[in-house]
Amino acid sequence: MDKKHYPTAFLVVIAVALYFMYGDQFSLKNVDFEAYKEVCLKYQMAKSGTYTKEEIQSLVNKVNYLLPGTVDEIKEPLKKEIKTCANELSKRLNYNN
Repeated sequence: MDKKHYPTAFLVVIAVALYFMYGDQFSLKNVDFEAYKEVCLKYQMAKSGTYTKEEIQSLVNKVNYLLPGTVDEIKEPLKKEIKTCANELSKRLNYNN
């Protein structure tokens, strides 16, 4: 191996090690979808003005980040319910503007 490739190989070894050490922290396995469902339903059932538009929009953004795409594309019932709830909150926000 030519000595010019040593820095690249070293960086690849570090990247692979970091992936194995911390890779599982970035997966959806560690997301508490039950908590998202509870918060979404709490926001949905609350009287108007209980939560700020920023709080509701923040939840909608987080759900859309975690569950991209449409409701029809999601297979798991819990995730589908969360996405549906977030879509309804988003419609309510857009309607009130």
